[in-house]
Amino acid sequence: MTATEAIMKRRSIRKFTGEPVSRETAMKLIDAAAAAPSAMNLRPVRFILMDKQDMAKLAATVEQKAPFEQGQWAIAICADTRGYTGGTGWIEDASAALENILIAATELGLGSLWYGVYRRAAKEPQVRAALNLPEGAECTGIAVIGHPAEEKEEHGQADAKFVFESAWKE
Repeated sequence: MTATEAIMKRRSIRKFTGEPVSRETAMKLIDAAAAAPSAMNLRPVRFILMDKQDMAKLAATVEQKAPFEQGQWAIAICADTRGYTGGTGWIEDASAALENILIAATELGLGSLWYGVYRRAAKEPQVRAALNLPEGAECTGIAVIGHPAEEKEEHGQADAKFVFESAWKE
């Protein structure tokens, strides 16, 4: 599968089978995430790998439980903003890392979900507590990984009404 094929095939999966995913595979996804670009190469992004036990603890505290109960691994994408000199560049760095995980998971035949956390009042406090994040560490989101128990249609072409040439058009 090419990178473009993986991008077009990648969809948010919220239902997973119980088929195991190896720790080695989870680490490959973290390697893909670590290869993401970083503003000024400051590399503030950190990864917290959660196994089934960690995911069950988190599921007990959040509303959207099913992905954490069914997935095989979860990878929290965080940033250490303490002393960070790149303004808000850490947000893009962490987002690029998370997207790399999702694309790599698709290429490996896995399903994935981007569980958004940053500045989401209904999620952020529970995630911060579960991950024991210190002041100055931020979690942008969590990639939940597993074998998909649902199939979704691939993405098609970009909708022409959202593509402008030269400048924004109303």
